[in-house]
Parts: sequence; structure tokens; C-alpha cells
Amino acid sequence: MPEILIVDDSISVRRALEITLRNNAMQSRSTVSGEEAMELLHSGAYQCDAMLVDVIMPGMSGIDVCRAVKADGRYGGLPVILMSGNVDDEIRSQAREVGADGVLRKPFRSEELMPMVEGILARSGETAGAEAGAPLEEPAGEADVAAEPAPAGERIQNAHLDALNEVLQRYEDHPRMLDAVILDREGRPIRQTGTRLPENITTFARFFTNTAGVLGQQMLGEAIQDVTIRYGAHEMVIHSLPGHFVIVLLGEGAHALQA
Repeated sequence: MPEILIVDDSISVRRALEITLRNNAMQSRSTVSGEEAMELLHSGAYQCDAMLVDVIMPGMSGIDVCRAVKADGRYGGLPVILMSGNVDDEIRSQAREVGADGVLRKPFRSEELMPMVEGILARSGETAGAEAGAPLEEPAGEADVAAEPAPAGERIQNAHLDALNEVLQRYEDHPRMLDAVILDREGRPIRQTGTRLPENITTFARFFTNTAGVLGQQMLGEAIQDVTIRYGAHEMVIHSLPGHFVIVLLGEGAHALQA
């Protein structure tokens, strides 16, 4: 199973990537900075098949990380995909100069991410890595995606992941976020950022969302989407998505983000 190293200082981006990769039969590990990623690689205790690296981060940028990886003989063949919210000619030029294998625009969609990752992994055994000035892998355009529509089940899964990514991005760098947990619809925890929310939180989440759903249908005729519960200075927000629950605990002075 391919192993992907994610390097991004945004918790929402890391979580979205982890879920997308896992749902496509890939393992991943995340680091919050370029320095942490390089320390992990230098330790020799961890090996990966490719890296997904944010361009703009405190300390080492994604460009710096890619340059260091490609310049080191131990990792010269390791594919590196750079990620940026602004993919312009300057970013592409810098990516080519440091030998990046691809450039991905954020926020990403799974139908853009996975073909790029799978294509680069397939070629990584045949080449020693992209050379400076070589064409960069970029997501297929909308016309290309439309020409070969994904199976119905995959389209539904992609829609679920996009919705989850959207919710996570609302809380990116939120100053009052204490904890967040992602659960599947069976209540199994997928990821938790802290330790404040108990393991049996799924029981309460289901109870509150089901109760609120019944009330909403009876009084307003609308399906439930989000539930906000206030405990003094704290708030717990439960987002009910087609494939997941996202439960966020906000600390003192916080106000729930609007849906």
C-alpha cells in the first residue's frame, strides 16, 4: 500500500488529504512543517513513496523542502507534489527549478488529487524524479474529467469528501477550537485532534442530531444539518454530513461558525 507524507501547516488540509488517501487505499503520515518533515526523513525510521507539500509555510517553504529532497542523493527519486492556493506562472517556474513532480491547486477535489498521485507513483519506478525544466503534472481540466465520468459510487464518495473538506476548512486556524473528531456514520472515529471529547461522543452526537432532526422536520419541514450546543463559555458544534459526523469543541469566547 503506497505511503504518502503530507506536509502542511493547515489542520483542515491535512485531515482532508488523510481521508482522501485512506479512502483510495493509500496510507499517509502528516507533519506540520518542512523542518519536521526533513527530520522525519533524515531519521531513517520512516520511508514514503511520495510527498504532498504546501508551498507557503512558516520556516521552510514547500519550495525549500522540494529543493532539499531532490538535492539529497538518498531521496532524489522521491516524488514531490507541491500544493498552493495560487498556482500561477511564478509558482510553476519555481516548481520546475527545484524538480517538483506536480503542482496541485488548493482547495483540491479528490478527482484532481488522486489521478495525479497515482500517475506519479506509477512513473516513479521508471524515472529518477522530474528534472528541472521538465513538464509538471497538473490536474486534468474539467473537460478531461467530464470525458471519463467516474462510476456512480465514486462520484458519491467524492461528494462526501468535498463536503467534509469544506467543513474542516471553516475551522482552519480557528483560535478557539479545542478539539475536533471525525466519525463515520457507524460512529467509528476516523480522526481526532485532541483529547477533550470522550470516546463515547458518538452516542451523544447521534442523540442530539436525531432529536434535532425530528424537531426540524416537525416544526420547519427541513432536514437537520448542524447542531450547536452551548455549555457556558463553550460550544459543541455537530455537523451531520452524508458520510460522516464532524464534532467540534470551541472554547471560551468562541462563537459557532455559521453553516
